[in-house]
Amino acid sequence: MAAIPIILGGLAISGFGGGVIGWEVYRRNSKPTPYDVVIRINSLLALRTSGWEIILGETARNVQPINPTPENKRGVVIAVLGTYNRGKSFLLNELCNFKLPNGNFTSTEGISIAVPKKNGQGVIFIDTAGTDAAIPKGELDDKKATEGLLREIALHLCSYVIIVVNRLLYIDQIYIQRVVKYIQSSKDKKQIIIVHNLTDATTIEDVTKVIKDEVVGVFEAKPEEMDLRMNRQSIKISFYRSTHDNIHLRHFILAKNGSNAAKIWNTQSLNGMMNIFQIDTDNKRSLDVIPEMIDFVNTRISQLLIDNNQNNNGLQQPNQQRLQVDQHVKQPFIVLSDRKDLENLNADPHQLTISPRLTYDDAGYFIGIHSIDCGDWQPLCNVYETTEDIYINVELAGFLEKYKAVVTVDEKVIVLEGRRDNVRASLNDPIIRREDIPSGCFKLKIPLNDSIEPKETKVERVDGWYTITCPKKKNTAIRFE
Repeated sequence: MAAIPIILGGLAISGFGGGVIGWEVYRRNSKPTPYDVVIRINSLLALRTSGWEIILGETARNVQPINPTPENKRGVVIAVLGTYNRGKSFLLNELCNFKLPNGNFTSTEGISIAVPKKNGQGVIFIDTAGTDAAIPKGELDDKKATEGLLREIALHLCSYVIIVVNRLLYIDQIYIQRVVKYIQSSKDKKQIIIVHNLTDATTIEDVTKVIKDEVVGVFEAKPEEMDLRMNRQSIKISFYRSTHDNIHLRHFILAKNGSNAAKIWNTQSLNGMMNIFQIDTDNKRSLDVIPEMIDFVNTRISQLLIDNNQNNNGLQQPNQQRLQVDQHVKQPFIVLSDRKDLENLNADPHQLTISPRLTYDDAGYFIGIHSIDCGDWQPLCNVYETTEDIYINVELAGFLEKYKAVVTVDEKVIVLEGRRDNVRASLNDPIIRREDIPSGCFKLKIPLNDSIEPKETKVERVDGWYTITCPKKKNTAIRFE
């Protein structure tokens, strides 16, 4: 099934009857874009007014939408990630057979969806915004929170992750490590492909050296081959495979476009990746990505934004009504749910601010990478490991007995969740001079590198500290004579 009609069908575009968006609204309002569909999530704070515009590319504007059904909406969704200026646009140009602008002065907007022009049946690619350009000081928190959310959206929606790197740098290694940790904690199985886009490699010797030093030397990858049938001929495709924290990675090589090395590597790598996507039947998921994206955003938005409309003094209440987003009933925008019927989206702005309690990983790219479906905050923890055990210390003071934390132990993950009341709630209209201690619901997921014995795990609570001792699972071999 072609992917674009399914994506458009998910927008519920069949006229204005019953509050459903009219198809002509998209055709009339869409701006030029090389992508097929773009959701312009360029700022979380844009939800104060008009929210996030949805625009269609030229191909999508001329496609008739189809209502998604369980039978027709399954396909392969690939998220293309990587730090800035690694060649994501070049890769998408080659895989999708269209022309995205390349260079340091171009950038992707929000969530951008591309469907291959050839041999792309049931395959879509998701690209995300992100630049290293300087921004005004007052917009820094918004940019970090927005780009973190975009990456979580892409990882949530996809069945494959492509991470694009050039010559391998420390920041790329950190980035890959964070994606791997996300995959470990994800409920859905996701495949990872590393594309080594060697833009400065022109000769076979150049590429061979990088493979030896980085693909084999750093990742400890092993060479493999796959058979590809093209034009009634069997073609051998060379790639590499490695393991990172028990997650399998495939590595494909691209050399500088037009070079002698590119003649050897580029076509086979691109064909190999597309072949993987086209024949995969085990990792298909919904192509109806826009409603699914909205549902996911609604699990995160109340953690990222403070709703100052909830309280006259501008302070977020512990039990505030959850913020939600939805499609506007007549305009091509995703807006706050209480604004979806407004005619003038710039009128009466909703008072929102970025939460000051957001946490980021040490690469600075993801927000709460292990906090999908988590509560309003996360406690601090330490994790230590010996040859026999894993020890976890979690700081959880200030809990009433009936609200004490619940600890769930699985072979590969420990989950703590609960609720801590705010003392302010018991006071009579207090003046807040300082309020640094988080309160409300929390959920902390701690992925483990080794499998443990859940039934032998011990949990102790003393003076606001939870100490969790997890014996590692022993591999038992039985020999038969």
